[in-house]
Amino acid sequence: MNLFHRDKHPPDEAEQLRAKNAELEAQVQQLQEDLEFYRKQNERIVHDASPAISENAVLRYELYKCQSDRKILEFHISGARAEARAALNLLGQLAPAHVPQGQILLEAVLFLIHEVRGLGLDSGSLPPLEKEAQEAWTQTQGAPWHFSPERWLALRVGGVLRAIELEREHSVRAADRPADGLGAFDAALGRCGDLLRQWLETLAHTDSAAGESNPTA
Repeated sequence: MNLFHRDKHPPDEAEQLRAKNAELEAQVQQLQEDLEFYRKQNERIVHDASPAISENAVLRYELYKCQSDRKILEFHISGARAEARAALNLLGQLAPAHVPQGQILLEAVLFLIHEVRGLGLDSGSLPPLEKEAQEAWTQTQGAPWHFSPERWLALRVGGVLRAIELEREHSVRAADRPADGLGAFDAALGRCGDLLRQWLETLAHTDSAAGESNPTA
């Protein structure tokens, strides 16, 4: 046994601290590099996603517009249906007589003959047409056709109101958005339709009041 042998001294404490510090610095450096990498990755993702985000915003706006247009259209349709029902009820009060669907065109011919004669435009060629139409009417209805102002009014007013509403619907369908179609519809024509319905209501009320004041008529 060597009495002069000595164990190696343990590493210097300062050296241990320096080694630990170097290790920590390396870890920090790696973390900083990772952080920079993720930052660049995030920037790239944001840049790549920017068009999609913008498109999403546009789609959300378009969805909002479609929902608004739908509400406007539903409100318009609801109002138009109510007005149509009211107009049909008034026309029914003014002209309760029912004509079979197959005789409506024949009736229109007879109305036309009556109007032409009333305007003084008969050049002598109407009698053959009138005779043919009257015979066809009598054959199906069992009696000759007679002019009814109420029936004539019902057909004319109903036809005009129906044509105005069809034009409004065409304007709505032709537009990209229903609201744009309603805005593009001829405002003067729309006002004429409203005034025509108001006149029809006044006429119906006047006719009803006249019937109440003269129940034996």
